[in-house]
Amino acid sequence: METDFAADHIIDYKCNICGHKNNLAAGDFHREAAICGGCGSNARFRGIIHGLSMALMKTSVPLPKFTKDRYVKGIGMSEWDGYAKVLKKKYDFTNTYFHQEPLLDITSDDWQKFTDLDFVICTEVFEHVLQPLQVGFENMRKMLKKGGHLVFSTPFNGSPETVEHFPGMVDFATCQIGEDWLVVSRKADGSYEIYDQNIIFHGGPGTVLEMRMFGRESLLAQLRAAGFAPTVFSQAIPEIGYYWPKVMDRPELGYPGEHYVILCEAI
Repeated sequence: METDFAADHIIDYKCNICGHKNNLAAGDFHREAAICGGCGSNARFRGIIHGLSMALMKTSVPLPKFTKDRYVKGIGMSEWDGYAKVLKKKYDFTNTYFHQEPLLDITSDDWQKFTDLDFVICTEVFEHVLQPLQVGFENMRKMLKKGGHLVFSTPFNGSPETVEHFPGMVDFATCQIGEDWLVVSRKADGSYEIYDQNIIFHGGPGTVLEMRMFGRESLLAQLRAAGFAPTVFSQAIPEIGYYWPKVMDRPELGYPGEHYVILCEAI
């Protein structure tokens, strides 16, 4: 992040999801770690709620103090229950899913079930979406009112271009042979290709396959092309625990890249 601390610097922070006070050495932070002792939130989740607060109230306030308004309408995409349940009590909020009701495949016509929205939360989804990817960005814009907001995150790095792990793949299957995992990719022309190297799963082996690593400028260009004005929250907000070191020297935690929350206004 643009703000960095010495590894032994103690960060005192108050979780903006539950209000619990925490303290942790800066070197122990990670976007998927820095677990709150009250609700179990990680740094990314706290960034998402900060982004939503900025979208709805133009200032950063903790989730319990969000103004209740049943006329505010939003959706999430398989969002964490720790904040999704609270949002459902405060707003007309629906948490959607890819494999269960209420269903939302963002690259299909499912978006038509969720329109005239004030906000959409989409975190850690688009690195797993099959091509054509731009359709997914455009569908999120179609769901929102003009002036509505997308609170978004996905793995990206400082490279200008996005790197597709499986170019041309339109469908796939994974299988395990001994200790090895394979990805069988089907191409648009009906041919197949087998990948046995650099296979990345999020959530453990055989679970959710990573399709790509976004390049920062390419990702922002796709958001703009879909009709969004994006703002990247790359500045640490240590008082709420939205922080992780620039140089990640804990590969056991996985998820390389920048991963900052991006707040996008629908224009």
